[in-house]
Amino acid sequence: MDTMTTLKKWQDDYFTLVKKVEEPVVRYAGRFAAPVARYVPERPTFLAPMPLVGDLVDNQLRFRRRLLDEQVAFVNKLMKAMEPVMAKMDHVAKAPRVVEHKAAHKAA
Repeated sequence: MDTMTTLKKWQDDYFTLVKKVEEPVVRYAGRFAAPVARYVPERPTFLAPMPLVGDLVDNQLRFRRRLLDEQVAFVNKLMKAMEPVMAKMDHVAKAPRVVEHKAAHKAA
């Protein structure tokens, strides 16, 4: 198995594990949300001007997406700028050919 295939397999295994963990966590949270909600007070009026929790989460997820998109664009520009170096790093040189000298044969 080559390196990229191994890396992709590890990534796939990671997401498989995350999905296995997420399902019981969501199920557990859903099961206990209603009983816990009885003990959570209503939102106080002084918090009325503050964003709702769902709005904050949505905002942060949009920010995360934007941040990641910006980083992808930056890395792509950087890779393009580094093209001369990357071309050498990505090119596998042929192994040097060993040339025996006639003098070496005569000495033996």
